[in-house]
Amino acid sequence: MKKDSTILGLIVGIIAPLLVMLGFWQFQFGHTSLIGFYEVMIQSNNLPGLISIGLLGNLGAFFVFYRQKLDVSARGVIMATFMYGLVIVVLKFFVL
Repeated sequence: MKKDSTILGLIVGIIAPLLVMLGFWQFQFGHTSLIGFYEVMIQSNNLPGLISIGLLGNLGAFFVFYRQKLDVSARGVIMATFMYGLVIVVLKFFVL
């Protein structure tokens, strides 16, 4: 895979928020199971907020790609961020 590609940025943009959310779970709620944490987030309507916190990982990934002049990969991260944003809007206004 090319170093500067939209697919690479999209993959990083999808994985980075998941890692941040897992880190948040481990740091704040490490005493509960991952399934229990997910259920609490759903019941308390905090899942969109958790996803928003996870998007901080995309902020970091975007700036890493941007500083290394990998603009096409940075574009992939932005695309993933918009996809997560759509999920947040759907969860906030139509599901929860």
